[in-house]
Amino acid sequence: MSNTFCPLPWIHLATRPNGDVRLCCGSNASGAETDEKDIGLVKDNNKILNLSTNTIDEVWNSDYMRNVRTTMLDGKIPPSCQKCFTEESNGIVSKRQWETQVWNERLNIDEYVKRTQPNGSLPVDIPYFDLRLGNTCQLQCVMCSPHDSSSWVREYKLQFPKYKNIELIKDQSWDDNFDYSWYKRNDFLDSMKSQAQHIKELYFAGGEPLLIPEHYRILEFMVETGNAVNCILRYNSNGLELPDKLFELWKHFKQVKFNFSIDAIEERNEYIRYPTKWDNVVDNLIKLDNTPDNIIVNIACAVQALNVYYIDELIHWKETMNYKKINVAPYGAGLIGTHLVYLPNYLNVRVLPKHIKQKVYNKIEYLIAKHSHNTEFVNNPYGMQRYNGLIKYMQTDWSDKLPAMIDYLNVTDERRGTNYKDIFPILRDL
Repeated sequence: MSNTFCPLPWIHLATRPNGDVRLCCGSNASGAETDEKDIGLVKDNNKILNLSTNTIDEVWNSDYMRNVRTTMLDGKIPPSCQKCFTEESNGIVSKRQWETQVWNERLNIDEYVKRTQPNGSLPVDIPYFDLRLGNTCQLQCVMCSPHDSSSWVREYKLQFPKYKNIELIKDQSWDDNFDYSWYKRNDFLDSMKSQAQHIKELYFAGGEPLLIPEHYRILEFMVETGNAVNCILRYNSNGLELPDKLFELWKHFKQVKFNFSIDAIEERNEYIRYPTKWDNVVDNLIKLDNTPDNIIVNIACAVQALNVYYIDELIHWKETMNYKKINVAPYGAGLIGTHLVYLPNYLNVRVLPKHIKQKVYNKIEYLIAKHSHNTEFVNNPYGMQRYNGLIKYMQTDWSDKLPAMIDYLNVTDERRGTNYKDIFPILRDL
């Protein structure tokens, strides 16, 4: 294996909510620094491949996928993969690193590589799918957009005309001609069913997967075909809809990893994941904390400019709740799981001005010192190493994007009757 190797191009197929296929969810975020939104999207003849019109077979051995494989085997970094290597250079465990570790334990990756033809093509037996089945969602999270949440469509149409910042207007441009029902077309579910015997992991994320009927149909045919017992389910979910039929299906699967998206406590979480109610979040955490042993539950915090100063509050709250199975070590080093918000880039932590960053550094250094007696936190790459990596990552200056952030938050607050300066006092002097 070369130093630039990642197993995903050999074992994994990922979609965006509109059916566009991407190398992985991380590769698509590599455009945060360049404002190129199509980085990481799978193309043929410069045309983005989409599962509403292209088959899984066509995507799997497209020119793009074959070139990525041969590039990695040659020891070079594909342009779509910059995000992972940037994180690694800052001491943050990247998706490339943790996916490599996980899949080396579950599959013989060498065998997949050996089957690669000189032109990069592979047999179409895919063990890992990352599916974003449309944009159906009941929330309008502050870092989201109509592309990932149907509830944002009306908000967007009312807010967009009020933006003044040119960079914000450019970033927020959205094509309402996207087909977010692609997964109902082109025999997609049938093609997924034909892969059922090969599938070892299904990863569902937003929109909100638990609101989408086709998500349940995929789980049902995995159970009906007898393949659920060999399959791990993974979710990123807002956790607000937990119907009984979900738990009935989950009990048939080898394992369920449920990442509950929570970004702060109380009114701060209600602001970021608008219009969620904190009481509902707490109730559903209790419900998940009392699920069978095959279900693993993690609080997954999307770290951004709004909440980075307040991460310690969420960690402290989680620790005081004494949950039985939520972020039990090694997950999140026993605290909470964290991942960076790259898009929209004007909410990235690098946007904060220097004097606020210094306060964030002080907070995180205190957090590290407070848990330095905990060997799991010290030795786990998602513990102390990750928080030190966050400090290092933040040192790059993106403060030129601050006017876009302020314009966006002001317009959003006007629409919602909220005030970010009251909810996040650290930002009052922006």
